[in-house]
Amino acid sequence: MSVRRLVVDLPGQGYPIHLGPGVLVLSGGLLPASRPGQLAAVIADETTAALYADGLAAGLRDGGWEPSLSTISPGESSKTLATAERLYGALADAGADRGSTVFALGGGVVGDLAGFVAATYMRGIDFVTVPTTLLAQVDSSVGGKVGVDLPRAKNLVGAFHQPTAVLVDTLTLGTLPERQFSAGMAEVVKHAAIADGRLFEELTRSAAAVRAREPGLLTEIVARNCEIKASVVVQDPQERTGARAVLNYGHTLGHALERGAASWGVLHGEAVAVGMIGEAQVAARRGLSAPELPERLRRLLAALGAPTRLSSEQIDLDAARRALAADKKIRGGALLLPVVPSLGHVELTEAIAPAELADELEGLLA
Repeated sequence: MSVRRLVVDLPGQGYPIHLGPGVLVLSGGLLPASRPGQLAAVIADETTAALYADGLAAGLRDGGWEPSLSTISPGESSKTLATAERLYGALADAGADRGSTVFALGGGVVGDLAGFVAATYMRGIDFVTVPTTLLAQVDSSVGGKVGVDLPRAKNLVGAFHQPTAVLVDTLTLGTLPERQFSAGMAEVVKHAAIADGRLFEELTRSAAAVRAREPGLLTEIVARNCEIKASVVVQDPQERTGARAVLNYGHTLGHALERGAASWGVLHGEAVAVGMIGEAQVAARRGLSAPELPERLRRLLAALGAPTRLSSEQIDLDAARRALAADKKIRGGALLLPVVPSLGHVELTEAIAPAELADELEGLLA
C-alpha cells in the first residue's frame, strides 16, 4: 500500500501526516511504541468505534502498543466539559500516565474533545489524530486546536495542543454517509477559495467524480488540503499574529448558524458552506470581494451536494445572533474577518462589523 508522508513543520514540535489507503492497519509500523506495552488510549464515538476501533487496535498492537478504548455518543452534543470529565476518569482507570498517548479516532468532534482531554490530563499528554471523516481529514485534524463547547457558543473552552502525528486512512471515506461527505466538501471549497484557485477550478470540472468518490482523486484532494492547512498553521501555530485567521472563512456566520440549530441539527460543514456564501455576499457588497464570487461558491457547493441555504425551521435566529455576538474572534468589538478578493487569495479586514454579519443571517434561510 502506498502511504504519503507530509510534514507540519512547526519549530520544535513538527509532526508527520501519514496519508493513504490502509493506514489504520499500518499504524503500529508508522508509529511504533517507544516502549513495550505503552498505553494507546483510543477515544472514538460509538459509530466509528464499531467500524474501525478493532482495525486500529490490531495495527497498534503490531507496533508494541497496548490499546484501550473509550467511546462517546456521536455528535456535537458530546463535546462538553461533562464528557471530558468522564474521559479523564476512563484514562485514570486504564492507568494512563505522562508516557501514554491518546488516539482520537473519528471526526472533528472526537478530535476536538479527545485533543482537549489530552491537553489537560496530567497537564498534557501526547495525542495522535486518526480522522475518519472528510472534514476532519482535510481540516480539523491538522493544527492543534482542541476544545469543548459551552451552551452559549462553540469552542469557548480550549487549548492549542499539537498532535504528535496524524494518521489519515482514505479508505474510511468509503463508509461515510453522503450527508457527512458533502458537508466535508465545504472545507475543501474553503481551502480552494482562500489559497488555491486551480483547485477550485478542478473541483468545478470534476464535481461528479468527486461525489462518486473516485479513490485516486480523493487522495489527491485530501493531500492538497492537508498541505494548505499545514502551510497556514506553521505561520501562526497559536493564532497570535492573525495569519491563521484566514482559515475562519465562512466560520463566523457558520458557527452562529450551527449554534442556532436545535440540538446541533446542522452539521459543521453544512453551516460553513452557507456561512461562506453569506460572508462573500457581505464582502461583495462592500467591494472587498469579486462580485461573482458568491454565485461561484453557490454553484460549486451545490454541485458537491452541500447546502447553499438552510431551512428557517432548522434555525433559531435569535440564538444564532446571540452566538455571533459571543464569537470568540471578536476583540474589543471588532472582528478580524477573512475576505476573498479573488479566487485563491485571501485578506483580513476589520471593516465588516459583527452586526452587519448578523443582518445577513435571515437571508441565508429558506
